[in-house]
Amino acid sequence: MLEGVLTKPILRRLPSTVTEVRLRRRRPLSYLTARGRTISEYIISDTEFENVLSLVTEHSLYAITDKLVNGYIPLRGGLRVGVAGEGVMDGERVKTIKHITSLSLRIPHQIFGIADFLHIDGYFDQNILIVSPPGAGKTTLLREIARCLSECGKCVTVLDERGEISGACGKEFALDVGANTDVLFGFPKKLSYENALRALSPEYIVTDELSGERDVEGVMRAYYGGVRVVATLHGGTLDVFHGDFIPLKAVFDRLILLSRIPRVGTVKEDVVR
Repeated sequence: MLEGVLTKPILRRLPSTVTEVRLRRRRPLSYLTARGRTISEYIISDTEFENVLSLVTEHSLYAITDKLVNGYIPLRGGLRVGVAGEGVMDGERVKTIKHITSLSLRIPHQIFGIADFLHIDGYFDQNILIVSPPGAGKTTLLREIARCLSECGKCVTVLDERGEISGACGKEFALDVGANTDVLFGFPKKLSYENALRALSPEYIVTDELSGERDVEGVMRAYYGGVRVVATLHGGTLDVFHGDFIPLKAVFDRLILLSRIPRVGTVKEDVVR
């Protein structure tokens, strides 16, 4: 998946189990595995950084301006490249990013069987919220739940704005989300909920990273429309139902807290309400 994106000297220094790679100009290469973060002695030169930047932007920063303003670049196979640099503003709107200094490559992994503890079958009927800090495996678990629900005969719609869940790229999916699953890729979340409920008749909506009032509104519409929801949320505890998220307390009847300790994907708490 990383071939064609990273240079050979970088690739040679990465283990096969890598889940994240961070490149910073004139700084050491660092990467993440289930065992934790490693900071290598290999320094990323300006030339090598520019080479990688050219590859991930398909040799044209201008052509992907609309993606850059979101702070990341989606690539084939569900790979997502986070971008740090100087924001160029147009009033209160980010116009583009220049002077890029850091790239964070998130590599999706399909791990079959990690949702077995939920005992998903044809009678499964729960709204699930997965809570975790960044990089603790919530999207990997979400993907496997979607696949299991689908393979058990549930009609699943995945709202995959950034293509991370399904690995969507054009007409292909690099990752298995189940044979009975429809994927809405690239749509803004609000429009995705509307399209799913109006046109796809899902039994389950699966969505990543609830982030505010609009997401909450979409979840509530699905819930009151009789559709089950499986979603994720950034957090370090299950005390998440405050502020914009207060209405969700009535929705989710199973809460799962993931941790990076002792390894990524550890189920720290599993609460059925």
